[in-house]
Amino acid sequence: MVASRRQLSPCPVCNRADQVKKMQTAYETGELHIAPPPMPESKAGMMKYVVTGMVLVGIAVFLILIMVSTTGLEVVQVVITLLIIVSALVLSFMAIRHIGKGDEEARLRYPIWDLAMANWNRLLYCSRDKVVFDPQSHKALSDSSTRDLLDMDKIENTQGRQLAASH
Repeated sequence: MVASRRQLSPCPVCNRADQVKKMQTAYETGELHIAPPPMPESKAGMMKYVVTGMVLVGIAVFLILIMVSTTGLEVVQVVITLLIIVSALVLSFMAIRHIGKGDEEARLRYPIWDLAMANWNRLLYCSRDKVVFDPQSHKALSDSSTRDLLDMDKIENTQGRQLAASH
């Protein structure tokens, strides 16, 4: 026995369901050029910390080589070398904290992304009429209103206003 396909809502323009498909299917086949909302990711970079740390370590290595090649140990050289090494370690710590903050900001946007993905998964596309529609309201959506439903910044602003209004 073959399992039947779940029936999709009919298109509000032509009132037929034979050409109706999920947004994901229409996007994957190239019929629809509205992409799913991108998953939040950290944009925190650490190259400036890495490059600065590498320069400091290079200077420290140079000073250590000078100390090893000379017979007398200069106290100033030892102190400067230790300060440079400690500075490189502090930079490493700062880089890790910076990356952690970026990851936390991305993590805080996951609930908004979940809402945008719920909208993406709910919306349907009719290939016959080339229209996106919401099966809940049974209304065709323009490209701009479809993008608004998938825009995480707009969803976040709407959620913020709804929370402020409820308090």
